[in-house]
Amino acid sequence: MLKTKILLGLLFILFGHCMLAQHQPCGYDLAVDQMEQKYPGYKQVVQQTMKKAKQNGAANRNSNMVYKVPVVIHIVWKNEEENLSEELINSQMEVLNEDFRRLNPNANEVREIFEDVVGDPMIEFELVEIIRTQTGNEFSLDIITGALPDIVKSSASGGSDGRDPERFLNIWICNIQPITLGTLTVGQLLGYAYPPAGLDHWPAGVNAPSPETEGVVLDYRTIGRNSPFTIDPGLGQEIQMHGRSATHEVGHYLGLMHIWGINEDPFGIQDSCNSDDGMDDTPNAGAQSIFDCDHTKNSCIIGTNDQLDMVENYMDYSNEACQNSFTMDQIAMMRGVLEGPRCGLVGLCDPTSSVNLLTSNVEIFPNPSSNQINIIGLNSSSDNFQYIIYNNFGQELFSGKGSSNSIDINHLNDGIYYLKLVSGNEELNLPFIKN
Repeated sequence: MLKTKILLGLLFILFGHCMLAQHQPCGYDLAVDQMEQKYPGYKQVVQQTMKKAKQNGAANRNSNMVYKVPVVIHIVWKNEEENLSEELINSQMEVLNEDFRRLNPNANEVREIFEDVVGDPMIEFELVEIIRTQTGNEFSLDIITGALPDIVKSSASGGSDGRDPERFLNIWICNIQPITLGTLTVGQLLGYAYPPAGLDHWPAGVNAPSPETEGVVLDYRTIGRNSPFTIDPGLGQEIQMHGRSATHEVGHYLGLMHIWGINEDPFGIQDSCNSDDGMDDTPNAGAQSIFDCDHTKNSCIIGTNDQLDMVENYMDYSNEACQNSFTMDQIAMMRGVLEGPRCGLVGLCDPTSSVNLLTSNVEIFPNPSSNQINIIGLNSSSDNFQYIIYNNFGQELFSGKGSSNSIDINHLNDGIYYLKLVSGNEELNLPFIKN
């Protein structure tokens, strides 16, 4: 695998763009990196949001409520083999429900050193619709810009429009093109999902995730308990998938980082022992397990409480056959996200969709901001309006009536907030970052 990493490092030098290594099968880090470029400080905001979600979930850790998440599957296919059977889709749903209820057949294979920290997330998934869309387009990662294939989420781009993302988990399945150097495959993106910090609307006029981009994207060869396909993650390795790519990406969607943290060296040469996933009960890891199942691996030797890498964790890149668990802190995080940023999925809140009020060009500027936000694009008839500021968990912080289009936010802590504008019978919700 070192040969793979070196070759990929050369690939990035040739293109003059340093990003997280493309041999990594998951695009979560790429999504976070793209947002960091557009909104400096975004990574910190994501980590703060996740910390709050973890605290919220930990407070309700003893709850016996099983959260049921409705799922819409979009199969976007070009060649017939990509148009997966209903049987294969049902197999994937079974894997998700087993993994998120700790009913997976290999749950008893967790090593003794981790038995006390794993548990049942008590999250279930209900398939409500399968949408099939034939396309003439191909979907790929842009290795020059790092842009992810979000066009699969738009019918105008040959994809499939998502169902209401505040009430449904949309999962798009398509053929994600391999990353090649000439005729040689040097990497493969297996899937990706945006973290909860990108849940709601971002300011208009920028190339950033919108509500329509929320959800999970998976390569069709990753689907099902025993996929009939194999996949080459680079340099001729053929790997059998077992449906855990979906488990991994839904973990990101519900707030989890990779087990080694968020800042792995882009060339895969240096370790990331100084990074962390924010979970107290996952051992520090210096790098991903690259499709292996090495139970002797210890990539970070730190202090007297050092532990082996938790290769059985769903948020590693270990072989899917040996993945079998989430930890209690990871569970608290995911449940906290369902009780907060993604509460509409499980009926804990009634998310309000934005409407075309005032004008369709209302924006917050600057965004992010450290002391004051300005509302631009208001109609002259909307000079007198009510505003309400909410935190990321939907709690109202303060409100007022505006005749001026400026709002002081200097007293807010750093993080993600939402501005609700009310004018007559019309409402508009806009997010902003305080940094």
